[in-house]
Amino acid sequence: MDFVRNVLKLPAPKVFAWSSRREENPVNAEYIVMEKVRGIELEKLWEDITGRQKYEIVKQLVGIEKSFAATRFTSFGSLYYAEDVAKVSENEILCVNEDGTEMQCSQFAIGPTNNRMFFDEGRGTVHVDRGPWRTAEDYAIAAAHREIACIMTLQEFPRPQGLFYGPGQYRPTPISKLSALTNYLKVAKHLLPKEESFGASIMWHSDLHANNIFVNPEKPTEIVGIIDWQSVHLSPFFLQARHPALIEFNGPIPEGLSRIELPENFDEMSADEQKEAKILRSAQSLYKLYEVELRQRNENIFRALQYRETLACKITALAGSLFSDGEPIVNGMLMAVEREWLNIVEPGPDGRPSVPCPLVFSAQERTLQSEHEAQWIRGVELMEAVLEQVGSYRGWDGWVNHASYELMKARLESCLEHFLDRETKNGAQRTEWIKAWPFAEQPSQTRMRRYTPPPRDLHPQVKFREGTAKPSELEIKGHYIK
Repeated sequence: MDFVRNVLKLPAPKVFAWSSRREENPVNAEYIVMEKVRGIELEKLWEDITGRQKYEIVKQLVGIEKSFAATRFTSFGSLYYAEDVAKVSENEILCVNEDGTEMQCSQFAIGPTNNRMFFDEGRGTVHVDRGPWRTAEDYAIAAAHREIACIMTLQEFPRPQGLFYGPGQYRPTPISKLSALTNYLKVAKHLLPKEESFGASIMWHSDLHANNIFVNPEKPTEIVGIIDWQSVHLSPFFLQARHPALIEFNGPIPEGLSRIELPENFDEMSADEQKEAKILRSAQSLYKLYEVELRQRNENIFRALQYRETLACKITALAGSLFSDGEPIVNGMLMAVEREWLNIVEPGPDGRPSVPCPLVFSAQERTLQSEHEAQWIRGVELMEAVLEQVGSYRGWDGWVNHASYELMKARLESCLEHFLDRETKNGAQRTEWIKAWPFAEQPSQTRMRRYTPPPRDLHPQVKFREGTAKPSELEIKGHYIK
């Protein structure tokens, strides 16, 4: 936050005091004491401001993202105060700005990552390489090896996207996950972007939604503060760049730059349907205005977002979460890599791939993958239907407030009965689905477990301390996981 506020000149909160060594401070906890952010959450005004005002806010977000993309760091990991990281040379270059100006690490240095993907869902208890790394290839390979270590060390796969393990459903196994990761590592370096700038190390705020953005209530188009910096880290540009959550919406993303029109049958719609159609058009229009503004002011980010839609980028991104889920999809993509190999590597003088493809899949493997992917998709659809019926907030691991707890519990019980009536044909299937149901009541002491930071020896090159008037990038905000 210190770097963001005082170097990039972005509206991060001012920190008054902090401690990253809970055993050596009076409150026996890691903490950050910071100023109360000026203004109010954008969420409280978003529905009431005009489309033009929303566009003015979006333009400011584009400027913030431009600052992130223009600052290229020399390593991948996370930002620390220089005195907290061992073996830092006074003449070492920290980052390079857009104009080519080099910044030496007199105050800041790059150390191990605080990326949540290296800590969430039990990953923090596993000894893995947490950096820092010198290249995007090193970063991507370390992420894959992290997932392998977690699969081999931890007993359960966390939070799958679908309802699995039921009769006739997909059943994740360590072997299937490890197979996907092993095959990915065979081609990992070839899937990295050819454009050098896409592999640069940059900082990015990946959660710019309306509750993290504070605006001036007297001038709603003025962003005065942004919060939620605790997991900001330095990783490859092509994995960092994304649309701000503020403009994300449920619905089709229009192609091209044509004016977004209402549906042709708008006049035949009911009042509620017309209202929904107008809301969708407004969201689509703002989304496209963001892309237009982005292309005009920073085409490199625009092209990075386009690159994220490529096969190579999707595989690299998904490989870093296979401990949790997704191996049937990644396996299918890797089979596509085998088919598209000539388009992935440079052709040789004879027109054939300059590097032989290290992936070879049999007809039997392709058939099995197709079956697994269909089962996986079916499981995801079932989960979506259940969550839609329950109607609970899906963020933060599905937690609900105390006032809604009994209601949501009753809804889950009702949902389970409807699900069993719909999806089972006999008692055996019913029993199997009840066993696979992921929302079962558990004792409170096991249902909730607090995130525990990794042992200190996982970050041997970092000195944990406390201070005043400085933010701590060592802090990883406590959160809860089911």
